[in-house]
Amino acid sequence: MKKILLTIATLGSIFADEKAELILDIEKSLMASCFHGTVYEHGNQEMEKQIASFVNAGRSKEYVINFFTNKYGERILAMPEAEGFNIFAWLAPIIIFALGGLMMFIYFKNPTPKIEKISNQNDDSIKFSDEIEQELKELD
Repeated sequence: MKKILLTIATLGSIFADEKAELILDIEKSLMASCFHGTVYEHGNQEMEKQIASFVNAGRSKEYVINFFTNKYGERILAMPEAEGFNIFAWLAPIIIFALGGLMMFIYFKNPTPKIEKISNQNDDSIKFSDEIEQELKELD
């Protein structure tokens, strides 16, 4: 008889721990109705009571999340589903970071060419140097 009572107490404890973990998981998955953080962080009493009553009634996490999503819209989700515009919101920072890295790589791979100083002004390697000299003399 003692073994049966001990087993029942142990199973009750396990189920209570599972329910507490499920409640915590759901609270972290949903934003508070005032949208200033998750239910877990904000401590929204009304939503906490609703979540606990759903879990104690045997409802699944998906059911509870769907209930609040239908009530408040997708903005109640702490992590919105990756579909439609939300995909862009998830990928945009990654794409911007990759493009910035590529631009930096290209910039540092091809440094700006160094300008050589002209040491001898009478150097014949300058194109049209004779014409330039003649025009400068005419201007004086």
